[in-house]
Amino acid sequence: MREGGLLLLIRKTWRRLIISYSDFFAHQMPRGFPSEQLEIKKINATEGDVLIVKRILTSFNRALKDEKEYAPPKSYMDAWDDNKKNHDEFFELLKSGDPKHVVDYLCNMHMHKATYGISGDSGEYKQITSSLRLRKQKGAIIKDILVSFAEALGILPYETIVPYVAKKNIYTDSDWLVSEIEKKINIKIAPPEIDGGLFKLALKEGSFDERDLWSLYAAWRINCLAQKNSPIAEIGAGMGKVAMYADRFHFEDYSIFDLPLMNVIQGWYLIKSLPDKKITLYGETEESQNTVKIMPYWEFEKRDKKYYLVLNQDSFPEINRGVVEAYLNKIKKSSKYFLSINHEHQAPLFSGSENRNLVVPNIVEGVGGFEKMYRFPFWLRKGYAEEFYKVISPEKY
Repeated sequence: MREGGLLLLIRKTWRRLIISYSDFFAHQMPRGFPSEQLEIKKINATEGDVLIVKRILTSFNRALKDEKEYAPPKSYMDAWDDNKKNHDEFFELLKSGDPKHVVDYLCNMHMHKATYGISGDSGEYKQITSSLRLRKQKGAIIKDILVSFAEALGILPYETIVPYVAKKNIYTDSDWLVSEIEKKINIKIAPPEIDGGLFKLALKEGSFDERDLWSLYAAWRINCLAQKNSPIAEIGAGMGKVAMYADRFHFEDYSIFDLPLMNVIQGWYLIKSLPDKKITLYGETEESQNTVKIMPYWEFEKRDKKYYLVLNQDSFPEINRGVVEAYLNKIKKSSKYFLSINHEHQAPLFSGSENRNLVVPNIVEGVGGFEKMYRFPFWLRKGYAEEFYKVISPEKY
C-alpha cells in the first residue's frame, strides 16, 4: 500500500524540522536525532577543596589589586566588558572571601552564571532540565561534533551532501568512535568528572560535552604542529581544557593568559584535573618544567618568555581591537607560530553595540609580520575557521 495522507504529512513535517537545524549541524539526520544518553552530575566537595580555593583566592585578590595598574586602556566596550553583568554574583562571592561557599559554587558552577560565555551555564541548565526535546537536541549536537572529529582523523569518510547517498555517519556507535579516536591519537580522551551541573554525552569510557571535544581537537592540532616539550601559550582559555589535554600529549610547559575571574575557574579546573602536575597561579613561585602557569592577561605583555606556539580559540573576535592588535604585536616578539580557531560572523559585540566582532585574518594582515601557512574550515564547528601563521623573522624562542 502506498504511503499517503496523515502519515505522509507527519514524515514531511519531521524532515522539515530536521532540515531546519541544518545551519547548526554538520550532518543530516534522515532518521531523526541519534539516540544518545545525556547525564548530569552534581559534584560533592572533597577535603582538599578548601585548600585549593584558599590558594585561588589569594591569587585572585592580588590580581584585582594589580589590574588597576596594568590594565590597558580600551577605545570601546567589548563583549567581555558587557559580560560582566553575568558574572556579578560570582565576583561578589569571591570578594566575600568565604572559601567554603566558593567551593560549593565551583563544584557545580554550570548550575550558576559563572560559566556564561565559556561553558554551559545556569540558563542552559534550566532549559535542558525542563525540556526533553532540548535534551535530545543537546545529545545530537555533541554526537555531531564527535562524528566530525572522527571524519577529521579519517576514521569515518567525510560524508557527502549528494542527495542520493545514504547519510549514516551520525548514527555510528559513539563508544566505537571514542575507541577509534583514542587509537588514532594515542591518548585517553575522557575528561575528568569535575564538570558539576553540565549536561554531557554519557558513554562507556566517560562523558563529553562540546567544549571537551573542541579542546581535545585544539590540543591534538598543537601536538601535530609543535615540537615536543616546546613552550605553549594560550590567550583566552575558557575552562582550561586545552591545557589539560595538552598535558596528555606530554607538553610540559603551558601558559594561560586571561581575565582574573576566568583564572579562578581555570585554576580550579586544572588543579582538580591534573593533580600530579605543578599548577602555578599568579603571585606564586614559578617552575619552568612540568607546569601550567595561569596568569592574568597583562602578564603576556610583561614577560620576556619565548613560546613555540600561541593559541587563541573562540575569543579574539569578541575583544577590543586595540587589545587584539597588542596581543598580535607581542606574539611577533615572543613566538614562532600562531594558531587561531575563531568565528567570523561579524555580529554586534553585544546587544546595542555599534562595534562588531572582529575577523582575525583581517587584524593579522593589518598588524603585519605573519605568514599564513594554511586556512580551512574548523572541522568541529560550522562557521569557524582554523588558521596557522608563521611569524616572519621571529626572535629565538
